[in-house]
Amino acid sequence: MEKVYNLKATERAFFNMYVELMTVQSPINKLRKQERQVLAEIMYQNSSLAKDYRNPEDPKKWRELLSYERKQEMADAVGKMSEASFANCLSSLRKHGLLNADNYLHERLRVYPSEKNGIVFNFTIRNAK
Repeated sequence: MEKVYNLKATERAFFNMYVELMTVQSPINKLRKQERQVLAEIMYQNSSLAKDYRNPEDPKKWRELLSYERKQEMADAVGKMSEASFANCLSSLRKHGLLNADNYLHERLRVYPSEKNGIVFNFTIRNAK
């Protein structure tokens, strides 16, 4: 059986939905709502910034991603978050291995969406005993 849901979203909304869907697995399921929102915003900003570089993994992009100005912009986008709250969220994302010490996103979270995107969940149903 397969169910397909067609969703329309802005790029920022796509990342919010993506992170929420990924809460079915660890370590994202351990994050508080605010931390998930910050993660989605970082993923969105990463994708947006990557469009300015030939190589989306350019080290210059990573430095720019969490520059002081961009962090302020992200904190505002997430809901007028204070600088301290945003910093706490970044620390939590590092603690869970979603950002490394250099503030690079975990490889599996480096998503660069195009016009059509899909996420596939394959369920294996086991008989309960």
